Amino acid sequence: MTRINTQEDVPEIGTEEMLQLEQGDVEEEIEYWKQAVVCFILGANPPWEVVEGFIRRIWTRYNIDKISFMPNGIFLVRFKTMEMKEKVLASGHYLFDNKPMIVKSWEWDLEMNKEGVKCVPAWIRLHKLPLKFWGKGLPKIVGIVGKYVKSDTATEERTRLGFARVMVELVVDQDLPAEIAFKDEQGIVDHIEIEYEWKPIKCKKCQGMEHE
Repeated sequence: MTRINTQEDVPEIGTEEMLQLEQGDVEEEIEYWKQAVVCFILGANPPWEVVEGFIRRIWTRYNIDKISFMPNGIFLVRFKTMEMKEKVLASGHYLFDNKPMIVKSWEWDLEMNKEGVKCVPAWIRLHKLPLKFWGKGLPKIVGIVGKYVKSDTATEERTRLGFARVMVELVVDQDLPAEIAFKDEQGIVDHIEIEYEWKPIKCKKCQGMEHE
């Protein structure tokens, strides 16, 4: 006997319950990507092959398992162990052609975009810096501009005295002075010219990076 559908048999539009996934539906992928970092280069979007070669070169000793890329210039690098991932995150700052490569730990709720960056590393040059300031005073002097990170080898070994080259952390929307002024140990004011090898550019309209 054929059953005839009545009006009561047809569900009303919009009354169906929304699908809800369970933890077991996602935990395998979450566990897989826990050993990954998310990275992208500010101020540039080089070809995939170039970035892959760069990443494999700088992290060659960290047992990379896989490098994956997204169309918006973001890369996911998965390591074979959590220990290797943590070592990469603790290794410091990375620069690609003087532009900062931002590295973050992958988290399941991490938004995969280039926004939200507040501080970036950059190399600066202090021209005609008197020799007496190349020691303990140097981190204090560059602290006027940003947080001192490190000096390059030639600056540490004092083999190139035309300028001191220092990496600092800059706030992306801060003013970047062409020179800084400070008082020396005798109270005399010194003016030092600063050259930025790369400057963070932040859009005043959308607050995004890499364009004005």
